[in-house]
Amino acid sequence: MPRLPLDLYVAILEQVPGLRSESDSVLTLVNCLRANSLLRAAALVSALWEPHYRARYLHNDALKNSESRLKSRFQSNWRLMYAERRRWDRVALELLDQMVLQRKGRYQHAATLASMSFDIWDALEIECLLPVPTVFGGNITRSYAITRRYWAEGVLNMILRRFAIMHWGRLVHEDHKCITFVDAFSLMSAFFGKKPQEMHSHLLELGHACREYLVKQQCIFDPNVAKYDLPELCTQICQFMYQQGFGPVEPIQFYDILNHFPHAYLTTNKQSIPLSLVQVFVSIARQLGISASPVEFPGRVLVHVSSPPGVDDFLVDVFGADTQPVISIRNDIPIMLMRHGIAPDNMSQYISPCGASAMLLRAARNIIASLRHNPSTPQSAVYVTACIHLLFTGETELVDHLLSLVPPLDPLYCSTFLADLQPLLIRPRSRFLVKKWCTDVLEAEEHEADLVRLRTSERPIKHYCGLTFEHRIYQYIGCIIGWDPVCSATKEWQTMMNVSSLPRGANQPFYHVLTLEGGQRYVAEDNISKPIKLTAELAMLFLEKIPVIGRYFSDAYIHPDSCRGRWTLSPELQQQYPDDELFSQIYDEWPGNVDTSM
Repeated sequence: MPRLPLDLYVAILEQVPGLRSESDSVLTLVNCLRANSLLRAAALVSALWEPHYRARYLHNDALKNSESRLKSRFQSNWRLMYAERRRWDRVALELLDQMVLQRKGRYQHAATLASMSFDIWDALEIECLLPVPTVFGGNITRSYAITRRYWAEGVLNMILRRFAIMHWGRLVHEDHKCITFVDAFSLMSAFFGKKPQEMHSHLLELGHACREYLVKQQCIFDPNVAKYDLPELCTQICQFMYQQGFGPVEPIQFYDILNHFPHAYLTTNKQSIPLSLVQVFVSIARQLGISASPVEFPGRVLVHVSSPPGVDDFLVDVFGADTQPVISIRNDIPIMLMRHGIAPDNMSQYISPCGASAMLLRAARNIIASLRHNPSTPQSAVYVTACIHLLFTGETELVDHLLSLVPPLDPLYCSTFLADLQPLLIRPRSRFLVKKWCTDVLEAEEHEADLVRLRTSERPIKHYCGLTFEHRIYQYIGCIIGWDPVCSATKEWQTMMNVSSLPRGANQPFYHVLTLEGGQRYVAEDNISKPIKLTAELAMLFLEKIPVIGRYFSDAYIHPDSCRGRWTLSPELQQQYPDDELFSQIYDEWPGNVDTSM
C-alpha cells in the first residue's frame, strides 16, 4: 500500500484544532507518534504542537520567568514544551486529588500548589470547568466532582492572593518603582478572585478607545508639534472618562466597598471615589505617552502631569473634572492648601508624584473608613487591608482589629498567602505574629483532622450529616455538616445563646449547620424539628448560594422513591463521620416526619 509523502501528512495534522480543555485533538498527535515511522516523523514536527500549546496554556509564572526558561530549555520545541507542561499538570492534579481525599496533610499540598503559581493555573481552571453531576445521580465524569471543583477554585484564589502579596513585597524589598501604581492597584482585585490580566485588558481597551476619541477631537499627541496642548489633552481625557460613565460617586454610595477595587470600578461602579478615578486616568494617560502619577494631596488624590521642558507641570482633579480639571501648581495649589489649614511654604510633599506604596496605604485607609459604614464586612476587603498594613506599616494592633471583624482564619489562608507574607515583613513583631497566627491555626486543623465521630447507643444522635431541615424557631433552611454528642461551645457562648432554656439544655447533640442564608450555625437537636426533603431545586439553590458546601458534599441523592433525599458525603466527612452514610440511607427509606412541600 503506497504511503503519502511526509509533507502531506504534516498538512493533514495541521488541520487538527488546538482546544483548551479537550484532549482528543492532542491524542491524535500522540497516536501518530505511536504509529509508523512516517506518521511519527510528521507528528514530531514542532510547529504542529504550537496551536495546542497556546490553546491550553494561557498562563505562566511571570515572577519566575517560567515561559522563557521553558523555551530556552527545550529550544522552543513546542512538543517538548507541551509535554513538560502536562507533566506539571499531572503533579498538580495528583496533589489536588490528595486534598480531596485526605484532610490530613491537605494544607501542605495546598501550599505546594500555590507556590507553583500560574504555571499550574490552566490545569486547575480546566478542572473547574468540567461538568459536575446533573443534580445529581447522572453520569459523573470524575469522582467527587463538586468537592474537587471546590478545592481547585480555592487554590486558584490563593494563587491570586499570593501573587499580589509577592509583588507588593517587591515594593518593600526592591526599588519602590519596580511596580507601577496602576499595576499595584490592579492586584487588589486578586483578593476577589480576579486575575491581573483581566484588569489589564479593561484598562488597555479604555486606552485604545480614548485614543480614538481624541483623534476625532483632533487632539495633537506629539509634544514636538507646535499646537501640542497638554492641559487640553488631559481635559479631553477627563471628558472621555465622563462619556464612558466614569465620574464622582453619589454621596449616598460613597462608602460602597466596591468603589475601592478595580474589577468593580472598571465595570459596575464607574461612578467612584477620587483614588479609583485617578487610577483609570493615569493608566489612560500613560498609554498615550503622558507622564502622569498620583499625588498624595489632602482631601482627595490628584494627578501630577509632567510638562515638556520649559513649561510648568500641573495637577489634574479627575474627581472634579466637570468644572475645571487642570490645576495650576503656581496659582491654585497655595489657595487649596490654605483651605485645608496647611501653610503653602513647604508644599512640595503635596504636589510631588507618589509611588504605588503610598497609594496602596491610602487605599487601605479608605477601605477601613468604608468598613465602618458597612454592616456586612467582606472578607476579601479585610484581607487586602490587613496585608497592605502589615507590609507597609506593621500596625499589628489595627490588623488584629480588622481580623476580628470576619470569621476566624482559614487554614487555607494560613498555609498559602499568609505564610508567604510572613518573610516579607520588615518588623520582627509583625513576622512573629503572622507566624504565630498561621502556626496556631494549622496545628488546630491537624488536631481536628484526627477527630472521628462514631455513633453509640449510649448517646444516640437523631440526625446525620447531609440532612436538610427547617429551624424550629427561626424557620431558616439549613444543612448539617457535622455534630457533637453534647454542646462543645464555650460557657460564654452557651450563656449568650440561652442554651439552658432548651428542654435538654447543653446535654444533647448539637449540629454544625450551613444555612441557605449563607451563614454557619451551631444548632441544638431540640431546634431541628422539621426535616425537609432535598429536591433537585433545593440542592441547586444550596450550591448557588453556599459555595463552601462543595467541601462537605460531593453529590446529592435525589430519587422519586426517596422519602427525604440526601447529600452524599465528601471524603472528609466520610472519614470524620464514618457511620453517617449508612445511617442516612436507612433514614432515607423511612417516611418519618418529613416536610415535602419544598
